Amino acid sequence: MNLLNQDYWRLRDFEYAQPLYDLAFVLDVDAIATGAKKPKYRTFALWKAALGLDSYGTNIDQWLDGNLSDHDLDQVPSNRIKSYLYNIRNTGSIPELSTFLNVAGYERCLRLRRIRGLGPAQIAQTLGSDRPSSEWLRQASHNCNLPEEQILGCYVGDSYGNWQPPHLIPPLLRLLHAVEQQFDTPLNWELRGIRDLFCPITSECSITCDVADFTKLRRTCRNVVKRQSMFEIDRSSRGIIRVRHVMGWSARFELTERAASGLSAAELARNKDPLKKELSGSLRADLHLHTSWSDGAASLDSMAKAGSQLGLSYLAVTDHSRSSKVQGGLTPVEWFRQSSSLATTKTAIPVLHGIEVDILQDGSLDLPKSLLSYADFVVASVHSNWTSSRHANTRRLISAIETACIDVIGHPTAALTGKPGVPDYVRVAADVDWPKVFACCAKWQVAVEFNCFPSRFDLPVALLRKALDAGCWLSFGTDAHARAHLVHMKFGQEVADCLGADTVLNSFSHDEIRDWLRDARELRSQLNPTKPVQRKQKRLFEDVEDMKEKRVELIKAWPSPPSRLPDGPPIVGFDLTGSEKPTGVAYLRRNHVETCSLVSDDELIAFVRNKNPSIVSIDSPLGLPGGGKQINPNAGIVRVAEHDLSSIGISAYPALIDSMKDLTLRGIRLRNCIESMHPPPIVIESYPGAAQDILCIPRKQKSLALLREGLSDLGLTGPGLNATSHDEIDAITSALVGRYFNSGKFEAMGVPEEAQLIVPKRSLFEFEQAPIICLAGKTGAGKSVVARYLATFYGFEWCKTRELIRELLTADIEAAPENKLFQRTVSKQHITEEDLQDFGLAILDQHGQAPLRHKLAHKIRGLKTPIVVDAIRDPSDIADAKQDGRPILTWFVDSSDAAITARLSEQSRRSQGKVAIASPVDKTAELLRGESDLVISNSGTLEELRWNIDDAFFSHIYVESEA
Repeated sequence: MNLLNQDYWRLRDFEYAQPLYDLAFVLDVDAIATGAKKPKYRTFALWKAALGLDSYGTNIDQWLDGNLSDHDLDQVPSNRIKSYLYNIRNTGSIPELSTFLNVAGYERCLRLRRIRGLGPAQIAQTLGSDRPSSEWLRQASHNCNLPEEQILGCYVGDSYGNWQPPHLIPPLLRLLHAVEQQFDTPLNWELRGIRDLFCPITSECSITCDVADFTKLRRTCRNVVKRQSMFEIDRSSRGIIRVRHVMGWSARFELTERAASGLSAAELARNKDPLKKELSGSLRADLHLHTSWSDGAASLDSMAKAGSQLGLSYLAVTDHSRSSKVQGGLTPVEWFRQSSSLATTKTAIPVLHGIEVDILQDGSLDLPKSLLSYADFVVASVHSNWTSSRHANTRRLISAIETACIDVIGHPTAALTGKPGVPDYVRVAADVDWPKVFACCAKWQVAVEFNCFPSRFDLPVALLRKALDAGCWLSFGTDAHARAHLVHMKFGQEVADCLGADTVLNSFSHDEIRDWLRDARELRSQLNPTKPVQRKQKRLFEDVEDMKEKRVELIKAWPSPPSRLPDGPPIVGFDLTGSEKPTGVAYLRRNHVETCSLVSDDELIAFVRNKNPSIVSIDSPLGLPGGGKQINPNAGIVRVAEHDLSSIGISAYPALIDSMKDLTLRGIRLRNCIESMHPPPIVIESYPGAAQDILCIPRKQKSLALLREGLSDLGLTGPGLNATSHDEIDAITSALVGRYFNSGKFEAMGVPEEAQLIVPKRSLFEFEQAPIICLAGKTGAGKSVVARYLATFYGFEWCKTRELIRELLTADIEAAPENKLFQRTVSKQHITEEDLQDFGLAILDQHGQAPLRHKLAHKIRGLKTPIVVDAIRDPSDIADAKQDGRPILTWFVDSSDAAITARLSEQSRRSQGKVAIASPVDKTAELLRGESDLVISNSGTLEELRWNIDDAFFSHIYVESEA
């Protein structure tokens, strides 16, 4: 009798995903081996589809049968992928993959993936040879730090590999169940070789069966295996049938006539597979999971709903931090945007807003302390650069614990058995003095994690017991990156039941875990590190110097609530194409949006005439490098707008790169036509990807559904949100930019003569007293980049000293002779850079900065928002601005002479030979270094500078939960 729901016997999601991974890999290897162009877009699409489907459940099989809807999947497969999935269900493979694997060598390539350190290029060299050359083997051994014998065993197929039991148990029991169905009564199976559910299987397991009719059993096993798409008979002999799963592992049926005491397949499932059990309730929460904000596939809200359906009481969302670049780790700005979004989202169950922060090589953490202090829950993990030194590894973890900023050490040993696409991949555990680490965790009340993801199962149960003996708290987290991964908590339940511990954080209610966190953090605040951290690593953001002894009092701040779309007039947005392909069009009126697709310029212009918008926002460059109406070969292909955007971390294609030239010229023509209308709407240039990054909305490349959800969160309604065209959805974002432009909540990238690119901006914080940050430093040090970043991502009002000087000079040109500040004759219509520099020097030397100081003070007094002044030359510049007790901070942007020279040369090149030179007022710049609150280095990369800015800002503020 079948004691399990029939869905248990379905194919597992990972069985569907693996052939997609395999095809992507062999396509890559084949291209390398044959010298063909790599099909990178196709391989990426296959790999992304596989990753979106990969789990230990049966969702895909049920979806193919219509038992689950598209909404039940985090990523809905394309029609092409869906056809592949039917192939996989019917045959265990994909026709194109089978063609490759019928050629000698390709199956070996898949096998060699398991060796850490072997990449596709090196693996491709093995095609065409049954045995490796001595040189290849020697080089592989050196690169992978493994004995040649171990690599050779994998090469020829003699080694079994390492497999986690969850990859073997469900498919193997499904096979046993299929055999049972051919008999009138349940069979008694004995499964050998899988003793520990949480330790990798490194050798072939065996199955025996007690049955009266031995001959029938042997014949039935052969016939059933032949009908199973995921299995094949590897070889057989009298009494033994060896079966091989398409993923690469094998098992043997030892059919003997001796009686064996055993269990039915359903009973084995109850004993061997935690996934078939229900959560008992002792683990109420998942304390480690990821969402679409970093590298997860599902939104925070949908993860909470799935957790509720599983029976969990609350979750801790712990997306990656900024060092995890490949995983889309969150910057401080993005994390606080997530915090604001969560504050106004009514989730199915309570959510602790946490972070998985990276532990850097020196034991420091890669996010500011003020952010970590504000976070509800902090998991700290090492994701890279373990050393071979036990002492260094141990000190790294202890240093992180003693920051007093973390609540849990995540997946502590960092061991892996399996990774996406390579289920038998192995990364050995880091060498650490665990008794010392556990003692430190117990002292600082930092929990250690059992990571429930099957490729990790970290800490191992034996170390968990030692941690408990040392007095540590335990934390269980699924490390889920999709809704389907939340069931990993059932593995945690199995371990928790085995340990029987009463110091498990997940056993607390939501209120109790908050009490524990409050008390633990209070305890940590009273402890001192065992010894100061001796930093050997130069942290990317450590160039922010310590504040001086006269420390500035911390500024109290609160995260701004998510802003809705600003009110305003009707807007039309175009996601323009460079050819006669359809252009996405959006019409935004109030919060209601409609979309369509149009082809020709005449159709687009007619649409604008019909809708009569106030603003038309076009996703296309609307000007040429160097300005002017014709392409200037001497001006290059990049505008200042693309350069400015790149400086804040958002890349854009150059306006005149080959793939963009037609689009740019079309955009300029369209702009001219629209601006010739009567009355003409305002035409602005937008870039949806940049706007989405700044507003922290997923781009379409991540998920169209998540992009729609982000747009909806801004308050948008209307049929346009249901558009299936990527271009139409991006046209909606272009229209949004127009609304932000109309409300004055924008920054303009570039210069007017080349057409400026408009991006939205939103305030990150509300302040008890809005700060004024004044920047000092030499010409070319990067003050404008710092100001642009603060303005765009933190919502600061950018007070541009250059514009103030221009305004003073313009007024001075028209002043009476006796009132002039500058005696040289200057044309009001042709003010040059040299004019501005000379006038600025006169203001400094002859007038003691007074005119600029008064104008700056007047500008500041008219603003109640946070302000960044991009250049001060003298401490007295801001003296008149000190009023109402607003905190005024001075940051000195420092840069090496070599870096400044390189930047000025680049500026000269972009300005077509107009030489950019250091300003004479730089002579006072160094005097401000000693007067500054912080010195920020900008001699490295732009990413390093952005980290420096973030850390500098957060060193000044104290973030509270409520205003």
